[in-house]
Amino acid sequence: MKMKRPYRKVVYRQKVKILLVQIVNRNLGDAVIADNAAYLIRQALTRLYGKHYVIQPYNISSADFELVKTADLIVFAGGGLMKFKQEHFHEYVPDLLECAQQYDIPVYFNSIGVEGYDGADERCQRLARSLNYSCVKGISVRDDLQTLRRDYLQEGDRFVGATIDTAVFTPQVYGIQKKECSDCIGLGIVRWRIFEDYGLAHITREFQLAMWKGIAQELEARGYRWKLFVNGLKSDYDFAVEVLEYMGEASRAGQLLVQRPVESRELVEAIASFAGVVACRMHANIIAYSLGIPSVGLVWNDKMTFWGERIGCPQRFLDSGQFEPRRIVDCLVQSIAEGVKPCAGAWKKSLQAPLQKFLRQYTASAWKQKRRVYMPKPRSFSKNLLATALGGKNLLYANLNAPEGLEDAFNNGFMNLETDLRLTTDGKLVCVNGWTDASYARLGLDVGQYGKEGADYQTFMECRQYDGHYHTMDAAQLLHCMSQRAGEWRLVLDIGKPSKQVLAGMLAQLKALCGNDRYWEKHLLIRLQGKYDVETVQKAGLPLQIMYYIPAKEKREEKKLTPAVVAQYCVKQGIQWVSMPKEALEEEVIAALKKEGMKTCVFSYDSYTDLLYALALGVDWVGTSHLSPAQMDGWVESAYTIVFAGIKRKNS
Repeated sequence: MKMKRPYRKVVYRQKVKILLVQIVNRNLGDAVIADNAAYLIRQALTRLYGKHYVIQPYNISSADFELVKTADLIVFAGGGLMKFKQEHFHEYVPDLLECAQQYDIPVYFNSIGVEGYDGADERCQRLARSLNYSCVKGISVRDDLQTLRRDYLQEGDRFVGATIDTAVFTPQVYGIQKKECSDCIGLGIVRWRIFEDYGLAHITREFQLAMWKGIAQELEARGYRWKLFVNGLKSDYDFAVEVLEYMGEASRAGQLLVQRPVESRELVEAIASFAGVVACRMHANIIAYSLGIPSVGLVWNDKMTFWGERIGCPQRFLDSGQFEPRRIVDCLVQSIAEGVKPCAGAWKKSLQAPLQKFLRQYTASAWKQKRRVYMPKPRSFSKNLLATALGGKNLLYANLNAPEGLEDAFNNGFMNLETDLRLTTDGKLVCVNGWTDASYARLGLDVGQYGKEGADYQTFMECRQYDGHYHTMDAAQLLHCMSQRAGEWRLVLDIGKPSKQVLAGMLAQLKALCGNDRYWEKHLLIRLQGKYDVETVQKAGLPLQIMYYIPAKEKREEKKLTPAVVAQYCVKQGIQWVSMPKEALEEEVIAALKKEGMKTCVFSYDSYTDLLYALALGVDWVGTSHLSPAQMDGWVESAYTIVFAGIKRKNS
């Protein structure tokens, strides 16, 4: 008896898509909320994760509705969403819910904050109307449940209940525990104007400077060390620096001020190192609580008072009339003596149970519909997406041109990348997004000290971007790293609009790095913006391809330049690629370029909505810092492999 050889058949079908809506900013308390919410979703669907469903992070302010309407379920991670006087959640939440209602997508609000109601305010009323859509299946509230029930909601078949803040699972999410035997107190600084913004005008800048100095002195008198820290916002950090200067301790900033965090884990690690915390930011207090670290909150918003009541320690959250250094430190010392009671199991269950019920009910329903729906072979986004400035770190921090971003780009499936190259004042070629004030600020250099000529090589290479976190890189390091990379990768070198002298210096550097090695010709492109640059690069005989530039319509009209003229020039020069800013992307532009066989690249789009638009027009590469091939491949479709056994047959 013989058997046919077993064979495999790949069947493509979609996973259940869970859109996790989160607040994205440099206040990393919101990132901690999102990380905790993702953890709770995975816990609720442990057996299915990775096989039958996918979680897609979604920035609440992105208005990426093509992504929203492809979701099967929507979960709001948490945070103070029910507000209308500050920020723009009164726009973001209704817009998103209107899309969910139109496409019949079930929605769950997880552990949200409710901050007031005004029947005469149209912003508030729009928010209230959207919460009563039939797509909203459940809401858990971390604070003012009464206002939500009484003022926002009409009668309806949905779950509405009180819960604890999502971030109470922080130790499990990050695998971090508090440092034992610490004698250091963390002083969590907030921008001084926040008290004024919330109606506490008497808590002035001068008052706060004196208050923080007094707290530090009281702690020292009682044998404690102290450090200032922030949740991540630059305005908070700037005021922390000012506090140190007021104390006369600016020279000791390295010892007395925690480095500004750029990732949520860093914030958690910083708080875990303290014996106690005095903080203005709510989630500095919540993270401390989750780690078993006593904290005293300085209240500028009722949500902090609600939190104190929720954990049974209202006395640890002081209102503005109690902002006196000795009183604050007395409260902290008493809190340290009493310790922190672990979060009650009932409160954790109030967070987990309704979310789990929602997820299991609607995930099962969605999977039942998808399990027999097969698809053609999916698109591979690695062919279409290009990582700008070597990729953003964690798909968040952009314009880095850093080795950390490059590593992230590779890990996220990018095969096409772009880097910005500029000359230093001493003639070295480095990776930097132009010599601009924004670049100097990101590098930590004095904006007023440097001009458009740039910094010297040593100064640049010693910089660490985003407050000391990410390294700088030169062209030699980048090309060496890329040469070790297997596969059909491509790298676009963007040199900006250099002067003739600077261009000559750049090309000399590239010639020294690449020589005449034809290896680079299939991997490197150089992005040029003028005919002189094209002619000069062609004369230099560098082993790379040219990517020409077409400007936006206003610039084209000013120069009496048409897409057809650009395409014909490129054909004449043997150029195959044309790049453009997103403002130049129009159907007629792409049509004219494609007619002459041009390949096209657009910079930069960061939403699925814009990505689909560009691809529908026929764009080949879409530059981005906040999307990735791995992310898009996982969201849009997934492959399943089924092995069929061979069939028995008789010997011939």
